[in-house]
Amino acid sequence: MKIAFLDDHPQLAEAIAGAVASAIPGTQVACYSHWSELEPTLVLEQYDLLFLDMRLEDCLGAELISPIQELSPKTRIVLLSAFAQNDLLIKCLNLGIAGYISKTSPIETLLKAVTAVAEGGTFFDENINLDQESR
Repeated sequence: MKIAFLDDHPQLAEAIAGAVASAIPGTQVACYSHWSELEPTLVLEQYDLLFLDMRLEDCLGAELISPIQELSPKTRIVLLSAFAQNDLLIKCLNLGIAGYISKTSPIETLLKAVTAVAEGGTFFDENINLDQESR
């Protein structure tokens, strides 16, 4: 499995990526701090899963969902953020994200998300309360 992290806090992304790589043997992980670094790799790498920071230094992660899907349609996207804004999450759901994880969640939660999304499902942190009518 190939997983990418796009987060403007590289130390955090690298720590999470390292934990995922250690916990799931054979997983290839890559970390990017800026869209300009990730964008040229998407077509070539064809990541299975992308953890996308909801608030990047120069844009909102939501703004990148459609371009990511155009360049790499099979890449499943999970938002990773410290800020849970239901209106923004609902917008992202409508764009086709596969999940949301809080940056404050334990690594076990992130690993559950990797497994669920890799198997074709979705995963939303239990700290998020999105009622079905909002979707």
